[in-house]
Amino acid sequence: MIFLIVAIVATFLLRIGDGGLPLGAIFICSWSNVPAPEFPDVFLTFAVEPFPIYLIFSGGITYLLLLRQTIPYMAKRKNTQFISSAGTEVPVLVRKRQVVSFLVGLATILLTVFGPIAAYDSTFLSLHMVQHFVLITIAPPLLLFGAPMTVLMVAMGSSKRRRYILPLLHSSLFRFFTHPLVGIALFIIVPTFWYVTPAFASSLTSVPLHFIGYAVFLFAGIHYWWPIIGNNPTRWTLSYPVRLVYVLALVPIHAFLGLLFHEPDNVIYEQFLFIPRTWGPSPLLDQQIAGAFMFIFGEAVGLIVVMIVAVQWSRYEDRVGKRLNVMLDKNQHIRSLKEN
Repeated sequence: MIFLIVAIVATFLLRIGDGGLPLGAIFICSWSNVPAPEFPDVFLTFAVEPFPIYLIFSGGITYLLLLRQTIPYMAKRKNTQFISSAGTEVPVLVRKRQVVSFLVGLATILLTVFGPIAAYDSTFLSLHMVQHFVLITIAPPLLLFGAPMTVLMVAMGSSKRRRYILPLLHSSLFRFFTHPLVGIALFIIVPTFWYVTPAFASSLTSVPLHFIGYAVFLFAGIHYWWPIIGNNPTRWTLSYPVRLVYVLALVPIHAFLGLLFHEPDNVIYEQFLFIPRTWGPSPLLDQQIAGAFMFIFGEAVGLIVVMIVAVQWSRYEDRVGKRLNVMLDKNQHIRSLKEN
C-alpha cells in the first residue's frame, strides 16, 4: 500500500512545474513531457510512469513470495533434485537460473518501456521498433522460463488448485485459446494491425493507447512462446519437428515488417515529420533503420531459435536411443540367463 501511494505521488510530481525532475545530469519526466532530443541529453533522459512501474515490481515480488510458499509443499514430496535451504534439504520446483531468468525478464521490460528508449520512442521509429522486438521476442521466453504459472499452481495448494485452476485448464475454451495456431496468429496479427492501421499513429499522442500497445505486444509474445518454453501447464505438447515449423513463424513476420519500413522512399507516419528534433537521423533514415533492425535481428533470432530446437531434438533422440539400448541389453541379459 505504501508503494502504491508513492507511485501516485511520484506521478503527480512528474506532471507539475516543467514536467520533470532533474537529478544531477539525469532528467526524469513522464512520457508525455519529454523534451526535444539533444545530444548527449538523450542518453540521460528517463521517461517513467510510476504506476506501471509499481505493477511490474509487484509482479516480481508476488512471484518471489509465491515461490517461497512452495518450499514447504515441495519438502513433503519425494524428488531427486535437492537444494539447501536454511540448513535443510528440500526438493527444487524452480531452479535458480529460472528465477534469475524471470527477474531478468522483468528488468528487461522495465529498461525497455521506461528509460531513454521509452523517452524517445515517439520521436524515433527505430527506438519503438527495438521496444516491439524486445516485448514480443526477448522478454516473454525469459518470463516463461521462470515457470510463473506452475509456481502459482503449487503455491495455491491442492484444494484451491482443484477448485479454480484445474477446471480452467481442462476447459474447451482454454484448449482452443492456447492452441499453437492461435499463438502464431497473434504473433502475426498484433504487429501487423498495430502498424498498418491508425493504431500506432494514434499512440504517438495518447498515453493510455501507448501503454496498451506495450501490453498487447507482451501478451502476444507470451502466448506465442508458451508451448515452446514448456515450463508452464499447457494442453498442447509439440513434437520437435512441429516446434521447428512453429518457430519459423518468427522469420516471415519480421521480414515483412522490415520491408514495410525499409523499402518506401517516403515517411509512412507523417507525425514524425513534425516532431521537433535537433539530433539524430532524419525521419526517413530513421524509418529505414527501423526496417533494417527488424529484418536483421528478427531473422537472426528466428534462426538462433531454430538451431536451439534442432539441438534439443538431437539430444532428445540421443536419450531415447540410449534408453532403447539399455532395454535391449537388459532383455538380452534376461534371455541368456533363462537359456542357461
